[in-house]
Amino acid sequence: MAASDELLTARFNQDASCVAVGTRRGYQLFTCAPFASQHSSADGGVAVIEMLFSSSLVALVSAGERPGDSPRRLRLWNTRSNTSICDLNFSTAVLAVRMNKARLIAALETKLHFFELSTMKLLHTLETAPNPRGLVELSAEADSCHCALPAGQPEGQALLFDAANLCALNTVQAHRSKLAAMALSPRGELLATASEKGTVIRVHTFPQGGLAHTFRRGSMPATISSLAFSPGVLVGGMREASAVLLAAASTTGTVHVWRLDAQRGGGDGGAPPDVARSASGAVSAAVGGAASRLPLVSGERDFASVKLAVPAGATCHAALHDGRTNEAVSGDMTLRHSLYVWTDAGAWYAYSLDPLRGGECALVDEQRLVSAAR
Repeated sequence: MAASDELLTARFNQDASCVAVGTRRGYQLFTCAPFASQHSSADGGVAVIEMLFSSSLVALVSAGERPGDSPRRLRLWNTRSNTSICDLNFSTAVLAVRMNKARLIAALETKLHFFELSTMKLLHTLETAPNPRGLVELSAEADSCHCALPAGQPEGQALLFDAANLCALNTVQAHRSKLAAMALSPRGELLATASEKGTVIRVHTFPQGGLAHTFRRGSMPATISSLAFSPGVLVGGMREASAVLLAAASTTGTVHVWRLDAQRGGGDGGAPPDVARSASGAVSAAVGGAASRLPLVSGERDFASVKLAVPAGATCHAALHDGRTNEAVSGDMTLRHSLYVWTDAGAWYAYSLDPLRGGECALVDEQRLVSAAR
């Protein structure tokens, strides 16, 4: 692999219909089904990249390896007109960017900057505990604008934040050790977390903080590199049947998938997962008190999985994509679930997932992200 083609980052968009790739040479955007290049640039290394669904808007942070480039500068770019919308300069490196149609969040190690996306006006700066991973999540649906991030002390606590009204809502003691990965469901009503130990995935309701699920990944520690809820499908402009599944990828090379509608650890009463309100757990009345207690239970096993042939310690990231197959007479919707995975070696895989039986996912496509970017 040429040095200029080295993969620096990759990230799925909000509904996993696209994947954005950053290399030492530049960046490239691909559709996932079918896998095809949509846009590319060779104007310098990109270390952070974020798409806004399948629109022409993309946020870029340079790797800072060329004169004039800086990891402290965030650039909003229009890929259709191939022009810059704006440049934002910060005091320290931008570690992550998250967007929905209302907000843009720039994550620095000790700060979060909240912008109104339509005007790029700075609305709020939140001082945070040291966050070297740049962990932050923003709900894909702008109506909720829910945000989650590590809360600092005690370790393993998550802060639930309202990015629309710019106020803290709650804290959740999700784990006993530092958080390593987080994900919000599309509507922002469920928060999935994993700690540095990586043996257990927990799902809490947002903003109540009730414990809805405890999932067991395995007995041996591993680094969880990504968590992702299934995005559901658009029906009449509204996203339906989201957060039916949850995927977790780790450095073991295994991706685990759990069904949230069938595997219920918190007693949501059978309501659709992303609109359910957990009846279990105490709800904190004020920010600063953890809203759930960690259960002394073994956790639920996965519904489906896939084992990748990757070197030990290699990083892989997974996302779920939903498609609509048909609609029964009763009005019930049948979904087609796809699992997409990319690795830090530049490989990309697509799997089909049996929504009824689960089990081992079937490989349907394999591509090279890095070679495709040459």
